[in-house]
Amino acid sequence: MPGGRPRAFDRDKALQEAMMVFWRNGYHAASIPDLCSAMGITTTSLYAAFGNKEKLYVEAVELYMKSTQQVLWSRLEKGDPARVGLRNMFSALSSVMTDAASHPIGCWTTLALVDEDMPSLVIRAIRKARSDWLDVIRAYLKAAVEKGELPSSANVDSLTRYYVAIVQGIGVQAHDGATKEELDGLADTAMSGWPVNAA
Repeated sequence: MPGGRPRAFDRDKALQEAMMVFWRNGYHAASIPDLCSAMGITTTSLYAAFGNKEKLYVEAVELYMKSTQQVLWSRLEKGDPARVGLRNMFSALSSVMTDAASHPIGCWTTLALVDEDMPSLVIRAIRKARSDWLDVIRAYLKAAVEKGELPSSANVDSLTRYYVAIVQGIGVQAHDGATKEELDGLADTAMSGWPVNAA
């Protein structure tokens, strides 16, 4: 007999579908039957492949953040001037957050509810996703200071929180129905506050 039974489903595709359920419904409201139905697998297969619901959620968050890196953070790595790169990232963000044809609108990790009834593993995953945004933007702004694209007097920590607040605001307002054009206007206003070197 051949050794080992092949998995009867595409794990990556199943994880993608689970991410959509969690994104749409949240952790608590995403039931195991709902997840299994979307993933096209049985409860037994879900537990065998992913461990349990909270571990599945964590993997889904990791997948979401991998997509964030590929689609959004990559805009900061194209070699553009720092201000241009950040504005381009905001433009990509507003496009993604309002793409109702591809996924639920709004930013999942921004909108995700964190409460004391959640497993600690889930809470850590959500908070890490949010803190990763701070880390990426902070590193980007520090590099801008080093290249002279931000004045040395710029408060990088405050700017980091300001621009991450814009990221989160775009995610929330997209969820509430703001259009890409409206969100692009928000980004333009945010970028008008970019500190400049004194003449």
